Amino acid sequence: MTTFETPGKVRMRISIGSGDVQIASHPEARVDVELIPLRNDEVTRAAIDEAVVEARERGDRTEIVVEIQRKAGWGFLGRGPSVGVRVHCPQETAAEVTTASADVTTRGELADLEVKSASGDVAVESVGSLRATTASGDVSAAEVRGETNVKTASGDVEIRLALGALSLNLASGDAMVGDAKGPVSVATVSGDQEIRAVEAGEVKLQSVSGDVRVGIRPGRRLWIDATSVSGSMTSELPMEGAAEGATGGDPEIELRARTVSGDVRIVRAAPAHV
Repeated sequence: MTTFETPGKVRMRISIGSGDVQIASHPEARVDVELIPLRNDEVTRAAIDEAVVEARERGDRTEIVVEIQRKAGWGFLGRGPSVGVRVHCPQETAAEVTTASADVTTRGELADLEVKSASGDVAVESVGSLRATTASGDVSAAEVRGETNVKTASGDVEIRLALGALSLNLASGDAMVGDAKGPVSVATVSGDQEIRAVEAGEVKLQSVSGDVRVGIRPGRRLWIDATSVSGSMTSELPMEGAAEGATGGDPEIELRARTVSGDVRIVRAAPAHV
């Protein structure tokens, strides 16, 4: 294990081919990095021996770099190493993770998180902002305190609590948002959308061949523009004006929903917890 003392701000930059990445925050002013073999072969052991694990000073910030290199000719038929990256870092550390085929998991509170992955799941506990791009993999987050931006070609997305603006773009997969406090934009090609509760701002929902279900918090002034080419449309709320119990000072929700062959359903969400 390699340890770095980091009294100031920290940014992690991790690059890995195959394996997995686990990042956990702690209250200490240090970063611990451990590389473990996930497969017992010479290629993996060599990759760990030749890995780059170093600290670079960037003004008032320390950048911790972890690079697992994949060399041409390594392994039978080009089979690359499989390495597990284990990181313990200060709370509010920012991280950038690039993988070819690896799952990424975070525990505790981090600052900004950016993940680029060809194949692998992303599971996040709490981050300041989330930007994830995957070709094949599911993305889930318990809490995003700032902006959320997720793009995936094949995979499901679940965001339980989004405090800032949220944008999801999926080709093949379902999108689920538990509680959205800010503007929402969700686009799917062949996947369903479920937005359990929205509170304020513009809500744009687009789907080609999936159903859309959105819940509106009680007492919000609501404007709706919803259409479906060959699907049904139902609403528990008036299609224009205010929801029951709305007052002039409440935030306004502008809902735009478009589907080609999917149903649109607008429902009452449960009251927000105080």
